[in-house]
Amino acid sequence: MTGVAQVVSDASDAQMIGAAIALLCVAVALVAAWRERRRVRRADPDAVGWVDWTTVQMLALILLAVDLWVMAKGQ
Repeated sequence: MTGVAQVVSDASDAQMIGAAIALLCVAVALVAAWRERRRVRRADPDAVGWVDWTTVQMLALILLAVDLWVMAKGQ
């Protein structure tokens, strides 16, 4: 466990923020995929929702890609 603590203590604040944003994007993308699956499989076809979960998922994945690119560039 000391190895993990050493890595976290060596990380800069920008790296920690970037990692937090990446984890948040992954979580949002997974929730959006789960909600879209539930929307597609709903029993009442007339009970439509107001959130386009496919768009939410794609935006989260695009933000994740941009975040990872910025972290890789070291900016």
